[in-house]
Amino acid sequence: MKLSLTYSAYREMEQIAGPPLREISAAIVALAEDPLPNGAAVLEGQGGCHFLSIDRYYILYHIDTSDEALTVLGVVEGPLHTLH
Repeated sequence: MKLSLTYSAYREMEQIAGPPLREISAAIVALAEDPLPNGAAVLEGQGGCHFLSIDRYYILYHIDTSDEALTVLGVVEGPLHTLH
C-alpha cells in the first residue's frame, strides 16, 4: 500500500522525541503492510479514518481502498476519549 504523511503530521512528529517517536515511526511504516493491525479502530463519524494508539499518542490515518493508499493525517497526544 502506498504510504504518505500530511505536512501537519510531519510537523507534529517533529515535536516528539525519544522512544515514542521511534515506536510511532515504526508503526507508521508497518501500516503500509497491514493498515488494520490489532488495536486500530475506526474514527467515529469520519468515513475511512482510523486511529492507532502508540504509547500516549494516536496516529490518525485515512485508507483509500480505490487507490490502495494510506495517508497519515496526524499524530496527536491525549486520552482516547478525545477521539470519539
